[in-house]
Amino acid sequence: MKTRRRHTQRLPVATARSLASAALLATLAVGCAAEFDPASELTGLRVLAVKKDVPYARPGESVDLAMLWHDAEPGRPPPQVAWVALCENPPADLFEACFTQLPDLPPEELATRISVPEPGATTVNDRFSFVTSTDLISSRPPPEANATPYGLSYVFFAACAGQLDVDMAAQVPFVCYEESDGIDGFSEGDTRRDSRDFVVGYSAVFAYDTFRNQNPVVSGVQFGDATLWPDSPPDVAAAAPPGAVLASARDLCIGAGCEVIQPETDSEPCLDVLTLDACVGGECDSVDVRPLVDASSAELDDAASARGGEILGEQMWVNYYASAGEMSEEVRLLNDAVAGFSTDTASEYEPPEEARVSYLWAVAHDNRGGTEWARVRVCTR
Repeated sequence: MKTRRRHTQRLPVATARSLASAALLATLAVGCAAEFDPASELTGLRVLAVKKDVPYARPGESVDLAMLWHDAEPGRPPPQVAWVALCENPPADLFEACFTQLPDLPPEELATRISVPEPGATTVNDRFSFVTSTDLISSRPPPEANATPYGLSYVFFAACAGQLDVDMAAQVPFVCYEESDGIDGFSEGDTRRDSRDFVVGYSAVFAYDTFRNQNPVVSGVQFGDATLWPDSPPDVAAAAPPGAVLASARDLCIGAGCEVIQPETDSEPCLDVLTLDACVGGECDSVDVRPLVDASSAELDDAASARGGEILGEQMWVNYYASAGEMSEEVRLLNDAVAGFSTDTASEYEPPEEARVSYLWAVAHDNRGGTEWARVRVCTR
């Protein structure tokens, strides 16, 4: 039996006393267990990415964040999501140091940096905005030689398939639980959710006075021999390459165009090019899948170039995920800092053994906080 790797960005806080120990426990678990689900295989509640509208911000600038999540457990209510943006320039840039001391902020500003789900809300609190401090760069100790001055904000988030509480006085400010004792709020009689139902993570927001970074540009998806392209808006559809298959947002969506899906109620047929035979008796036909990423997305890494005294591009990669079936590669390199851009980024998709609707995600990242994603809807027969 081969060893399989589990996605390790989730922090199992149910048994942790701090964010640092939670990260350590996750690392130790990966190191000593014999069998793990691959990162591309979605089970339970997962947060796949967080996208910032300005990956490199300015001091005093508003930053909008969007969470990409998926719950593989059918029939559950949407998750509860909370955000906390209180950590700036922690010692040695370590996120573990963020909750050792909370900033002394007036109540009105504190309220703008914490977002919790509204009671009885039917929509997910998966969007968040905050404004970076005007002294985010100037309040930081002087940088090392050849380093460009910068500031750093950590935005923490939690997604919970259950009840979510935020307590800023606790060592870990988030708790996810099942209400068991009939008393409002988390108490000793309630049951904590485990890491299948509870995701804690963070997004780092760097600020520079002059440098900017753009999110990767994803225009479509290559699925086997078919080039899939959004059918709207009209200007995007008009830019489709010859022979491209125009797909609605149900079958192909990119970034903000991806609405929340409900797999358990999704029974509509897929496009012919997105319909595959199920794997039967070990006989499976795999299909290459890759996002169509504009080569211009590979920008100059200004800060690294200035620090190293040479021209360096940003590093870019793609993470793949599937709600059913298997991806041959979980991560593929898009751009190397020296070698440059690559189009050999596909992952082979092997469909599941049963007839069903499945979803595939390709999430493009760069090492400076840029993110964009595409999702395709696949049917097996």
